[in-house]
Amino acid sequence: MTGLELGRLIGENSLVFSSLEFLFRFLPVFLIAFYVTPVKYRSVTLFIGSILLYACAQPRYVLLLLAVTALNYLIGLRMGAASRLRHRRRRRRAMFLWLLLAVGTDLGILVFFKAAGTVTDNLLLPLGLSFYTFKLVSYQADLFRGRAEAEESFWRFGSYICMFPQIVNGPIMRYEDAQDGLWGERIRPERFEEGLRLLILGLAAKVLLADRLGILWNDIRTIGFESISTPLAWLGAFSYSLQLYFDFQGYSLMAAGIGVMLGFPYIRNFDQPYSAVSVSDFWRRWHMTLGSWFRDYVYIPMGGNRKGRARLALNLAFVWLLTGLWHGNGWNFVLWGLLLGGLIILEKLTYGNWLKRTRVLSHLYVVVLLPLTWMVFAIPDLRELGVYFARLFPFFGIGQTLNEKDVLKYLALYWPYLLAGAVCCVPALSHIYEKWKKSLPVMILFVLLFWAAVYRLSISAGNPFLYFNF
Repeated sequence: MTGLELGRLIGENSLVFSSLEFLFRFLPVFLIAFYVTPVKYRSVTLFIGSILLYACAQPRYVLLLLAVTALNYLIGLRMGAASRLRHRRRRRRAMFLWLLLAVGTDLGILVFFKAAGTVTDNLLLPLGLSFYTFKLVSYQADLFRGRAEAEESFWRFGSYICMFPQIVNGPIMRYEDAQDGLWGERIRPERFEEGLRLLILGLAAKVLLADRLGILWNDIRTIGFESISTPLAWLGAFSYSLQLYFDFQGYSLMAAGIGVMLGFPYIRNFDQPYSAVSVSDFWRRWHMTLGSWFRDYVYIPMGGNRKGRARLALNLAFVWLLTGLWHGNGWNFVLWGLLLGGLIILEKLTYGNWLKRTRVLSHLYVVVLLPLTWMVFAIPDLRELGVYFARLFPFFGIGQTLNEKDVLKYLALYWPYLLAGAVCCVPALSHIYEKWKKSLPVMILFVLLFWAAVYRLSISAGNPFLYFNF
């Protein structure tokens, strides 16, 4: 391999946590540099390290990241100065104008690149733009509402916005939650140990489960939806649902673990979503930081559920349309967002209370319905989506399958991963882990999981996280 090829490989994998380059090159070197830095200067090390890592992955967008960060830092200072004006009306007006400038600029940049991504298949979309834009907007909104004070140190502000564990896929940590870490909290050994456990759990979820299940979904797409049987179509829907969960949960755990090792609080992004009893409940448990962001900065300011049933439905429909557009520019994402919004509105206004009283049927409702919505999410071509649903529900009919027993072949190959994924979705397993996570057998299991994941990475091509596209 030439030096140019090696440099390109390192650049492409620098922000992929489940890559050997990140795990054995960047992360150890950065942690050593971070810990030897005096506590009050660690935000400087975090900021510089994050920018260097981002530059390895997308050098053409580093200046954009720095410019947006600097602009929001300066606007934050001006908003902080405006908050000290004595005259209430002048104070409110000045702060609102600064807020409008910041949010308009940040969202304008996001919309521009999202629109450009529509015609370039996301080739021009800066990594993590959606996530650090939402952090910027929440920071400015919290300043305006008096929930936070303007950060006076550019290094602390920059490390909050650009910190590498969260810049690409989140979680979306609020500024108020980050302050202890930004001020250089001393890291205790038990905190480092907890962060390491989270990192290994996330790595195992991504490499040993999500990537294996992803091969099944790729095989189904390669065969062609016209040629698969109805049982295989359902198996594909369930396998993709598990793949997406363990992929994003894996990233979130790794990001949270690294953050804990750096002195930040554990930001939980998932709470056993497949044990939910309704679609509404599922989305309170899935990608929790994004859901709470839309709730606090869009849904509640629009009136939430305080202005009648019609306004409730309108607010939810708008929030879910935005959620769909946030994930992508294709019509399937618009359809996906509106579909989920419609289901949640129906639950809020009609049968939601009934679901709460029927635990078994409510779980079945979620387990069957959610994979169908994920198919809308996963298949961008609406014609292909129609073919897939015709396979799921054969009474619509699109002709005979080539191999009606194809599902047996794939069950024989992938049943260990499907079974392991289903077991890991059971809440009782999480309770057992919390009780025994410091025991010697569990520690040995963690060592085995880590090296099993490393071995798998060494013999297979690296797979970026699915949410890199959003």
